[in-house]
Formats: sequence, C-alpha cells, structure tokens
Amino acid sequence: MNLFFAKFQSKAEIQKLLDLIVPVYDKYLSDEEIKGLIQFYQTPLGQKTLGVMPQLMAESQEEGRKWGEGLGRQSMLDVLSEHPELEKALEDAQKAAQRH
Repeated sequence: MNLFFAKFQSKAEIQKLLDLIVPVYDKYLSDEEIKGLIQFYQTPLGQKTLGVMPQLMAESQEEGRKWGEGLGRQSMLDVLSEHPELEKALEDAQKAAQRH
C-alpha cells in the first residue's frame, strides 16, 4: 500500500482540489460568512470543532439511520396490522419469489 499512497500523493495537487471546492463554498456562503468561519476556526472552540466534527457527524448519521430503520419497521407493522389483506399479499409475493 505504501506504493499506492506515494503514487497518489505525487498526483494530488492541492490547487486543483481548491479550484473544485471554492465554487461550492461560494454557492452557499458569502465572503463575510467565510471570513467569519475562518475567524471561528482559529479559536480554541473552532479547533476543537474541527477535531471532533468527523466523529460527531459519523455518530449522528448512525443514530439517524437506526432511528429511521426503527420508524420504518414500526410503520410497516402498523400498516400490516391495520390492513391484513396487504400482509397476505406480501406473504404470497414472497412465496412466489422463492419458487423462482
């Protein structure tokens, strides 16, 4: 893998990445807002935020995924209990799919 990373780094030009990302920031943030963010990220809280943000986002995304799955499962159970004919149709479709 060391060869891969060496090759990757030799091809990675930061300016090209910046040329791609700057328009995205410009799309959503004004110059004043970007300057405010720069000031914020230079503070101790800003530095801490940068450090914890990847894990914070990953954990938040996982919690949201679990919540959505549970909500979807419960909604499906509610629909099936309120409409038994749908449950039978679903079972019949599953049986037909298993035969093929």
